[in-house]
Amino acid sequence: MSSLLIGAYGADMGGGAAGIATARSAPDGTVVVAGPVLACPSPSWLAVRGDRLVATLEGTGGLAWFRRDGDGWAADGVVATGGRWPCHAAFLDDDTVAVASYGDGAITVLRHGGTAPAQRLEGSGSGPLPAQDGPHAHHVHVLPDGRVLTLDLGADRLHVHARGADGRLERIDSLALPEGTGPRDLIALPSGELALLGEWSCELLILDPAGIDFEIVQILALPGATPGADQAAALSLSADGRHLYAGVRGADLVSVIALEDDGARGIASVPSGGHWPRHLLVDGELLHVANQLSDTIATFRIGADGIPVPIAAVTTPAPTRILAL
Repeated sequence: MSSLLIGAYGADMGGGAAGIATARSAPDGTVVVAGPVLACPSPSWLAVRGDRLVATLEGTGGLAWFRRDGDGWAADGVVATGGRWPCHAAFLDDDTVAVASYGDGAITVLRHGGTAPAQRLEGSGSGPLPAQDGPHAHHVHVLPDGRVLTLDLGADRLHVHARGADGRLERIDSLALPEGTGPRDLIALPSGELALLGEWSCELLILDPAGIDFEIVQILALPGATPGADQAAALSLSADGRHLYAGVRGADLVSVIALEDDGARGIASVPSGGHWPRHLLVDGELLHVANQLSDTIATFRIGADGIPVPIAAVTTPAPTRILAL
C-alpha cells in the first residue's frame, strides 16, 4: 500500500481544496483520501526530499515548507518565491529548492529558513502562439551530473544551468525547441535520454543530454491528441521502463507510448476517466490520473501490453499533483 499526497487548487485558483490531502493506494486500485489536510492555499505542485516537503502556492506566489512529524507532516514556514504563479519546484539539495513560475517565467532559488529568494533568474522570450506572449517557466529537472534544466513553455526553450560552489545557478546553454512546442514536462528514461512533453504541439521529444549540446533525436505525435485543440499536461514512466503515459487535456485522454530499442512509438490512447487530466502517477502496476476539472482521481491497472484499464475513481477537489511517498 502506497502513501500519497495530493496537491490541488483552492478558491484563489478556482478550485475547492483546503490544502494538501493525504491518501493511500491499495493493491486492488482503491485510493482512499483520508487523514488530515495540510492547510495551505492552492498547493499546485509538491516535492519531497528526505524529511522535507515543499508546496508551490500558485495563487499567492509562496512556497510552503513542511517537515516530517511522526507519521505526518508539520508546517515549517512559508516564504515568497519572488515569482508570479509558481507551478513547479525541485530540490537542488536537502536545504535548497529551485522554483519555476509560470506568470513571469522566473526561476528562483530558495533555501530552507530563508526569508527571501537567494537568487532570481529572469525569464525572456516568446513564441508564435497567443498563449506564448511571454516567458512561462514550468519545470525544473536536476540531471545526475548536477546540471539543472528548466523549461519555458512560452519561449520554446530548454535552459541548462551549472551550479556553482556557492549554490548559485549559472545559465550555460539554452536549447531552442521547434516553434509552438510549449515545453511543459520532462522525465528521464532508462536509456539515459530525456523525454520532453510539448503542451501546445502535443508531441513527445526525445533528447540526448550527453556532452555540452543537447540533441533532439526523435519527435513523436501523441496518440489521440490534436494540436490546437488539446493541451498535453504531464508524463509518467511505467515501473519496468517500457512505456510512457501522457495526459492530454481537452480530449481528456492518456496517450500510451512504447519505448523500444529503435525509439519511441505511440501505441494507444485511452479516456482519462474524468475531465482535464493534469497529472499522472505510475504506482507499481497502477496508474493514477488527476482529473482537475472533474474533481476526481481515476485509477487504472496497467496490462502486460502497457495499456491502462480503468478500475476505480475517487472524488477529491481540483487535484493537480499526486506524490508517492
